[in-house]
Amino acid sequence: MSKKILITGMNKLQCAKDFYLNQQLQVVPSHYSLIRCLEDMGYEVEQRPVKLGEDLSGYDDVVVYIHSIQAFCQFIWAGLYAVKARPDCIIAFDDWQFNQIFGAIETYQEKMEENDPGIFRDYLFDLWQGEEDKETVMSYKDDYIEACKIITSRNNRLLVSAFAGGDLSLLNLGWKEENVYQYNPNPYHLNRRADNGYGTGTIDLGGFFDDAPVKEKKWNFASLVQEKTRKWLKLQQPEGWKWEIVYFGAKRGKYKSERKTEPEMVKVFESQWGCLMPGYFHAGSGWWRARPLQVADASSILIGDKPEMMVYYKDEALAGLTVADVEAMSDEQLAATAKAQRDALYANHPLDKEIQKAELRKVLEA
Repeated sequence: MSKKILITGMNKLQCAKDFYLNQQLQVVPSHYSLIRCLEDMGYEVEQRPVKLGEDLSGYDDVVVYIHSIQAFCQFIWAGLYAVKARPDCIIAFDDWQFNQIFGAIETYQEKMEENDPGIFRDYLFDLWQGEEDKETVMSYKDDYIEACKIITSRNNRLLVSAFAGGDLSLLNLGWKEENVYQYNPNPYHLNRRADNGYGTGTIDLGGFFDDAPVKEKKWNFASLVQEKTRKWLKLQQPEGWKWEIVYFGAKRGKYKSERKTEPEMVKVFESQWGCLMPGYFHAGSGWWRARPLQVADASSILIGDKPEMMVYYKDEALAGLTVADVEAMSDEQLAATAKAQRDALYANHPLDKEIQKAELRKVLEA
């Protein structure tokens, strides 16, 4: 009999297999790869929300993705209940802003212990998509407190999607090093390229017979939270750059810009030589992002924070590339640099499914 694993969480994306297909931008999450790898390893995998009061003892392991109480938490109480029901669960994050997510869990615990009326505010019930009514949800309050204590104790196994070779202590979560497990999702991920229809399943055969379009000397800057990432861009002092910067991703506000689906964004990477990847506060940790491989497969050039780029390429020259370096290159040099980045990424982080299996085996056998 195959072993059973439940993957669940606190929002719809974390609780429904391939829910990204129902989202506007269709950004594929890391657990797309996690599920497929586990299935290939012989596990029976379910991804779904749990029911309050449900017995989860029949699963060999339970992975609970944590999300902020502040937004898009359609299954917040179901996720917390899952942690309480399986105190030995594997905790996971799928958002680079996990420091805020973790902080929100700590605050929610404090407010529940203080009987703050806001813990069951109408906003949370407007989001709630579980089967249980308000009275039932509120009756499990002690379980939610216990779940928060389990999470904030930092004693569980923590599964982090990250490239090998990064310094996970930079994530600054306070977890014991021996309880933190890394895996690179890329081998089983939906890696969008022209030859697989950009992951849509539809390949434009006509495009293979057309001349390749001239790649534009432009920089693309794509981010869904530009209020934060524009600060990184400002530090790069872009005022004197030669190439145009084309912005994507912000839905509203001061930096509102064009939004494209992930397949469409990969086509942009193919059409422009330069991609600017804003750094995170934990640069050098190796936190997984799909973009390095997408840009490499697009034969374009990636610029980012050097500590993070060193994790990808393990090459001082490639990791330390500046905008000025790239803008001074000839077309031949641009092509050679893009190829060098691609070759280095594939050499250091091959799409070897056996490596991903071995990485996951470590956390499952711990």
